[in-house]
Amino acid sequence: MLIAPVAASGRERQRDGEIDTVDRRDDSLGSGTGGGAGTGHGLGNGPGVGAGIGPGVGGGTGGGPFRAGSGIEPPRLVREVKAIYTDEARRRGITGDVDLEIVVKRDGTVDDVRVLRGLDAGLDQRAMAAVRNWRFAPARRQGEPVDVIVAVSVEFMLR
Repeated sequence: MLIAPVAASGRERQRDGEIDTVDRRDDSLGSGTGGGAGTGHGLGNGPGVGAGIGPGVGGGTGGGPFRAGSGIEPPRLVREVKAIYTDEARRRGITGDVDLEIVVKRDGTVDDVRVLRGLDAGLDQRAMAAVRNWRFAPARRQGEPVDVIVAVSVEFMLR
């Protein structure tokens, strides 16, 4: 089944496949208020508030985590939980790092953990479980806490 996008054109004459146009006295293209498009308030597009795009607030673009750099103050680790070796990895003498990409939420918790480079023998899962319990001072953008994507490594070393 093919679903084609359809948009209101604002023309006086209705054409086949075109959705009903909004009342042009309200200059809004959606159920929101203030002249924007979508369900938000203000001049923006989407569910946000203000002149931005997406679910954010203000004049920016919302909808996902930032990457560190370019005006983003990175998060700071405040509580680290060590990963525990699996019996199999200990027997096989596996050592090294599990490299992960994580999202540090604006409240300092960890979300969306993804393995970039793993070690096998159950160590990837142990690293992911440990990192989910880490806590951070959140990343900041213009002084406000934001979600951010960062890369971290969990070291496995036999002693």
